[in-house]
Amino acid sequence: MPSSIAAQTAAVRAELETRPKGLVRHVLRVLEEAVALAGHWDVDGERVELATWGHDLFRAHAPGEQLRLAREAGIPVDPADEASPVLLHGPIAAGVLRERFGVVDEDVVAAVRDHTLGLAEMPLLAKILLIADKVERHKRARAPLMREVRMLAWRDLDTALLCWADWKWVDERTRGWGSHPLHWQARVAWVAEHHADAALPGRVSAAAFAAAARK
Repeated sequence: MPSSIAAQTAAVRAELETRPKGLVRHVLRVLEEAVALAGHWDVDGERVELATWGHDLFRAHAPGEQLRLAREAGIPVDPADEASPVLLHGPIAAGVLRERFGVVDEDVVAAVRDHTLGLAEMPLLAKILLIADKVERHKRARAPLMREVRMLAWRDLDTALLCWADWKWVDERTRGWGSHPLHWQARVAWVAEHHADAALPGRVSAAAFAAAARK
């Protein structure tokens, strides 16, 4: 197994470049966004590059093959995954990065695993990859709101994640789709965190408030 990040990246990139050309072009567009965001948020560019090359290793596999690979790897498959097996390509790739390519960087593995649906708590690297994957040039053309999410990510990654999740919620309901349980749990957590952070500071102390409440 390759041991250095550079060697791991080279091996993963070589594997990804055997995939359909359109998928390779998508990964290159994501890489452009991810590396720029990493520089802005002071995250190691080499680690971001490794995660980016690995995130879609199994995106183009047939649904039945994704289900088979997930089950062989011991990845939990719930009814939402059965209905849309493409959602498993991140967890499958995360396991392969660890087992076949020797990736032990937990933030890289988490970024690859969670880049499709998100998670309530994510390392900074994972947030960068998820946003980069959603706002790359072609996706901005298809969904112009992603331009706003892209700009927001340079100021506040967490709020950008929440805005993407809100857009996803509206898109899913417009199309008559349901939300994956894991994504919904993440969105609920992001909403709660956002409102906690955005709340005005208390104008009285907790003790004074409690005393007033007893009157």
